[in-house]
Amino acid sequence: MLLAFDIGNTHIVAGLLDPEGNTLLSFRIASNEKLTEDELFSYLRNITKFNEIDLKDVNGIIVSSVVPGLITICQFLGRKYFDIDPMIVSLNLKLPFGFSDDLNVTGFGADRIIGITEALRLYPNKNLVIFDLGTATTYEVLKGNTYIGGGILPGIEMTINSLFGNTAKLPKVKFGKPDSVLGKDTVEQIRAGVFYGYAGQIKYLIKKIKEEIKDPYIIATGGLGSVLSNEIDEIDEYSPELSIKGLYTLYHLNK
Repeated sequence: MLLAFDIGNTHIVAGLLDPEGNTLLSFRIASNEKLTEDELFSYLRNITKFNEIDLKDVNGIIVSSVVPGLITICQFLGRKYFDIDPMIVSLNLKLPFGFSDDLNVTGFGADRIIGITEALRLYPNKNLVIFDLGTATTYEVLKGNTYIGGGILPGIEMTINSLFGNTAKLPKVKFGKPDSVLGKDTVEQIRAGVFYGYAGQIKYLIKKIKEEIKDPYIIATGGLGSVLSNEIDEIDEYSPELSIKGLYTLYHLNK
């Protein structure tokens, strides 16, 4: 059984996958840099016990993280409780894709690597665009198995928090699809502006990407991806497990 950690700026998503790559369990906790390996193991033990999964069956660990300090915690966890040195996702691993010669890949995120890896496994013969709607929204563009570029923009929650944090009177609202683009009060108007404004950004980005690459297959993932995917016809597929499955695929590619 593989224990996989996808660590973002907001959440740690942990998954347990069987030898065939089926997700037995996944859960998320806050990305707290003060977390200890003992606390992380306590979360694991309690949740797996509740779901009747035996942690003694874990024989591999892989970690993707955009928070450097939490990589160390996962390494401590693996060595202390499982006698396993976790595989850490980086450009040093064997990857199923390459980069175009004009790119500077310094600082290329582990979260982006695993999404690309799984998308290529699913659709090896397509040009691909992958939108990951997390704390930040990223998009990756691949021509065949060559990464040709992408982009990063503020995530949806970051946008909402910026409105709330930089104004005196605007309230913080929960993201969701409003009943109308025409809000009837301040809360409705923020929801309308953020939802339809963000959808418009993604639509326009897709339009511009299609000027650069022919007939791409467009995948969305990330916690808020499901809400927007239903609104944006240009998105071909929403894949909520793209990252966790990508960790499994990358682990076995490098095992």
